[in-house]
Amino acid sequence: MDTDAAIVELFGLPPEQFIGARNQLARVVRDAGDVRAAAMIAALRKPTVSAWLANQLVRADPDGIHALTQLGEQLRETYLSSDSARRRELTRERHDLVRNLVRIARDQAAGGRQIAPQTAERLAETLDAALVDPAAAQLLRTGQLTSALRHVGFGVVDESGDPARLAPMRPRVVRRPEPPRKSAKPKVTQRATAPSAGRSPIDRTLEQRRAAQQKRRDQAEADYSQAEADRVHAEELLDAHQHRIDDLEADLARLNEQLEQIRQTLREARRQTARLQRAFSQAARNAAAVRKRRDTEEQRLSALD
Repeated sequence: MDTDAAIVELFGLPPEQFIGARNQLARVVRDAGDVRAAAMIAALRKPTVSAWLANQLVRADPDGIHALTQLGEQLRETYLSSDSARRRELTRERHDLVRNLVRIARDQAAGGRQIAPQTAERLAETLDAALVDPAAAQLLRTGQLTSALRHVGFGVVDESGDPARLAPMRPRVVRRPEPPRKSAKPKVTQRATAPSAGRSPIDRTLEQRRAAQQKRRDQAEADYSQAEADRVHAEELLDAHQHRIDDLEADLARLNEQLEQIRQTLREARRQTARLQRAFSQAARNAAAVRKRRDTEEQRLSALD
């Protein structure tokens, strides 16, 4: 199995599928005998929504990401050469490019998902960090981010504010050690297979200790398997609730936008009502004046009769 390719594919999955697919990949690699690589895979963190969106953008628009990193190199060259005019020109291109990539992420990379404003803002910060820091650009290009990035002047940090891990994320496949040669300890093997009647008290004591240790080891292995199963279950529950929060935040952003539109409509309706009220009052005054004149004319006509 090409473990590197499998991990790249893993980070391209929808967020709700990451945990299950990661655990399945870890089991497959463990069953294949690569325990260390399996442990490394099992320890992979699920990307945040912002990091997932950045990973999807790398897959949806690789040319745009390449243009972003190239622009970053050009900007850094202007600081070395003190070319302020060129720097101002590239800065304008920088803002336009980041804004365009965020739009592409919303329209294409998100796959129809509602993207909250704070998620889009973190994506823009990640793209800016890749522009400023070449190591952040390298990490972005892998499409394996687990957290959004942000440049804070002294370096790049993740969403928690901790320094971002900018080392390449491809795992090293550790080869299994060769089994020991049978000729290494022939005397021990012969002694282990000898009849118990001929064993010395020391050998019997060691055998008893070995059996007891084996029993404790087996019990620890069973406890670990249960604890690992409990951990996976708890992680899946946490993942489900986190996605529920993300969905609710997206709904809240959408409802807030609708609420603001309704408020604008209400303000306009109130202004229109005030205008109609003034028009009604004026019409009522005009009607009263005309009615009074009509009554006067009616009285004059009656007087003539």
